[in-house]
Amino acid sequence: MGSYSLGHLAWLILLFALIFSVGYLYRKSDDSRRKAIRWTVAVLILIDEAVKDIVMPFTGQWDWSFLPLHLCSISVFIVLFHALTGKALLAEYLYAITLPTAAMAMVFPDWTGRLPVLNLMCIHSFSIHLLLVLYPCLLLYGGFRPSSKLLLMIIPIVIVLAFIMHFVNRALGTDFFFVNGGGDGVNPLSMLESIVGWWYLLAMPAIALICWLPMYLIPLKCGKGD
Repeated sequence: MGSYSLGHLAWLILLFALIFSVGYLYRKSDDSRRKAIRWTVAVLILIDEAVKDIVMPFTGQWDWSFLPLHLCSISVFIVLFHALTGKALLAEYLYAITLPTAAMAMVFPDWTGRLPVLNLMCIHSFSIHLLLVLYPCLLLYGGFRPSSKLLLMIIPIVIVLAFIMHFVNRALGTDFFFVNGGGDGVNPLSMLESIVGWWYLLAMPAIALICWLPMYLIPLKCGKGD
């Protein structure tokens, strides 16, 4: 299965179908049903991740890269904590970090080149990122308003985590946060790495800025952000 094959495009179509259908249901629901929908998605995400963690050791395929230290793996727990608490800072993280990173994983998957379409890890990789995109989209349907003030609180946390992950990666031979390599497959980071080497790291803030400018300026101009 390759990137932008029929299988990949089918997952993207499913993503948009769920965003619009479940999002419509969420917007029309009262607070009680909205909470139930959030919990359902959060539990599905947790089960999805748990299945991977249970199956991989039994098949002898587990390695250090399966530790829940990728940005999207950390988001699994952020979603759960948000479903539990509804904290504004967690919602902001899901909007600012989880939504763009999971969406980029769906658009530039690094697993399609090595896994067949019906492989468990291929299905897991698509489904977990699909659900991670869906959850913050539901918050938007429910009236979530992005806050640049909260974003400025999140950025230093992510930078510190990325710095720590650099040394974790060197010790374990992993690539959490893509700070020790641009990843496999065709994506903006791997393409930059192939051209300029480790200098691709300098593009990360620029990529983040390109994502965040419309995510924060458009709602602000529409009176739905601060």
